[in-house]
Amino acid sequence: MEVLISYLLLVIAETPFPNNVGLAICHSVFVKGDHTNFEIEPSFGVEASALYPDVNYTTLEECLDHFI
Repeated sequence: MEVLISYLLLVIAETPFPNNVGLAICHSVFVKGDHTNFEIEPSFGVEASALYPDVNYTTLEECLDHFI
C-alpha cells in the first residue's frame, strides 16, 4: 500500500496544474481521510446519532464485514 501512495504522490507532483488539483483532492479525501477527521463544534451543529437516537446506525467496519 505504501508503494501505491508514494506513486500517487509522485504522479500528483509531476502532473501540471490544474490537472493535479483533482488528484490532490482524491489523495486528501480517500488516502488521508481528511473529510472525516474532524470534530463537530457544538456551536455549528450536532452529530446525526444525537438527533435521531432511535435509529440503529451501521458503522463502516460493520458494512465492510459483509464483503469478507
